[in-house]
Amino acid sequence: MSQWGAAAQRPPSLRAIVPWEGFTDPYRALLRPGGFPEVGFLRLCSRGMKGNRQAYSLMAACLRRPLIDDWWRSRVPDLHRIEVPTLVCGSFSDNNLHSRGSIDGFEHIGSAERHLYTHRAGKWATFYSEEAKQTQLQFLDRHLTGRDTPMLPPVRLEVRESGNQIVEVREEQEWPLARTRWTPLYLGTDGLDLEPAGTGSLEFGIRKGGAGFGWIVPADTELTGPMALRLYVSVDGTDDVDLTVGVEKWRGGSYVGFEGSYGFGRDRVTTGWLSASLRGLDETRSRPFQPIPSFTSRAPLGPGEIVPVDIALGPSSTLFRRGEQLRLVIAGRWLWPRNPFTGAFPAAYRTRRAGSCTVHWGPERPARLLIPVVP
Repeated sequence: MSQWGAAAQRPPSLRAIVPWEGFTDPYRALLRPGGFPEVGFLRLCSRGMKGNRQAYSLMAACLRRPLIDDWWRSRVPDLHRIEVPTLVCGSFSDNNLHSRGSIDGFEHIGSAERHLYTHRAGKWATFYSEEAKQTQLQFLDRHLTGRDTPMLPPVRLEVRESGNQIVEVREEQEWPLARTRWTPLYLGTDGLDLEPAGTGSLEFGIRKGGAGFGWIVPADTELTGPMALRLYVSVDGTDDVDLTVGVEKWRGGSYVGFEGSYGFGRDRVTTGWLSASLRGLDETRSRPFQPIPSFTSRAPLGPGEIVPVDIALGPSSTLFRRGEQLRLVIAGRWLWPRNPFTGAFPAAYRTRRAGSCTVHWGPERPARLLIPVVP
């Protein structure tokens, strides 16, 4: 975070930066990624920061400032002002903290020479690995010592099919990949399908329930990039629902886990969050495959009202083999238990206490998951 902020000030002596696992927008990346508060890691972090020179409490700001205002905007660096060469580590294994902000920074800085190093291993193991060290040295030699050092590729892409199995590491020219085929999978009674389904709905309890939709992959398929979910929802017994959604990989009856934030070894492929009342989008920044809420106003749901909700899921790069299942899960709560032995400790998010949510689909409500298929 400090490197992004310093570089945006354009100090004359700055030659290059290497933001390795960071974020650029504290509200969207960590504190309130779906508009509702993170209450696990943030609580531990706030305790550890007591007594330092920070003039405000992140935990207090998170709880007292539920909408993005000028205070939040002042914490976001102007990425377009960054023009120095930049090497960014944007992992796929830190969706609860660093992944989105790092890749967002890579996409939006003004640097003519910028490089993205992706991976899905443990963050510290990768940082101290020989390959990552040599990549950083090559970059710094080029820009700080004046040596005739080869330029790094724009993107170092790592594709995995499970937590421990790398399929391929290759060079790419951009992110997201220009050849991506953005493919909709439509929700229906029988799961996910390439064709829109007939009219239907599914209700679940906000506190304990959830919904799942599966798609059997017909051929080996690489999914690289962000994903986007369009839902049509209504609520009962409340005026809002804090939606947490995830994409999982299943091999037969076995769940396939991946490296996640804080060393969690059974993470999903990707995750997304959004309070339905904060569904208004920032139309100037949103893309079909990456909806960006404005988080500036709240629109509670009325009784029986069905509203569209667009949820961004974090970046990933995963190979699904023929016959494996891609499973979409939807809930009104955090998808892992708080138990430190079985959950993604210390990550935790607010859970509402009452009410139910209904997901709707059909010709007039084409609920779908947009996936990034790479030929």
